[in-house]
Amino acid sequence: MNALEGKVVFITGCAKGIGEAITRKLAAEGAILAMTDFDTDALHKLHHEIINVSPQSIALSLDVTKEEEIKTCVAKAKETFGRIDVLANNAGVSSMNKFTDLTEEEWDWNMDVNLKSVWRVTKHIAPLMMAQKSGSIVITASMASKLGAPFLAHYSASKFGVLGYAQSIAKELADFNIRVNSVCPGLVKTAMQDREIVWEAQLRGIDDPEKVRSEYIEMTPLNRLCLPTDVANVVAFLASDQSSFMTGQALNVTGGICVH
Repeated sequence: MNALEGKVVFITGCAKGIGEAITRKLAAEGAILAMTDFDTDALHKLHHEIINVSPQSIALSLDVTKEEEIKTCVAKAKETFGRIDVLANNAGVSSMNKFTDLTEEEWDWNMDVNLKSVWRVTKHIAPLMMAQKSGSIVITASMASKLGAPFLAHYSASKFGVLGYAQSIAKELADFNIRVNSVCPGLVKTAMQDREIVWEAQLRGIDDPEKVRSEYIEMTPLNRLCLPTDVANVVAFLASDQSSFMTGQALNVTGGICVH
């Protein structure tokens, strides 16, 4: 039997990058998915593929910065499946800038999506898990939740906050047999990274963005970029009963860059 056979998973930011890899992995492990994303075209394209593996899975358009949409999607998942066993809180954004040049809009956008929306989604799903006395919440944090980096002060601050939030609610929810853990990806080869190396090259005055990517590989002890599937494998582990005695943890998937 697959590790997540028959488990109902509510996932945010599922349609691209790390989220897409998580979605595919959880479906392959037998999960039934309530797939949510802001990009409806990408969402429905992926859903069309996922139902070949997990026929009961549904797709729901969701902007995680809008609480009413969260309420609607959670209610639809509950109505459809009767329960939610796993929350994969994955939606996130990034931008880069010198901290002295950051605008309030940039700061607030990162905080709203990366941190505040983790709270928004969790607070509406946790009561369902509390009522059923079981659940696993897995939050996609970042290596930047443990190590600050130039041009990412706002992003790193939001991700540091995610770990503090996760550790706190892990203690609140333990009596209900609900586990809360985070995954901390490193330098992940995604479309988001494609944008980030351009931004970083501009901020550092580097002529070729691929030089930045080469630096990423050089700073990684395992000598390659992190792949979305590397992250998805750890999320699947944390979502499953294989990690049944783990809560409040933040697992690094950084190829050895971060070791604490």
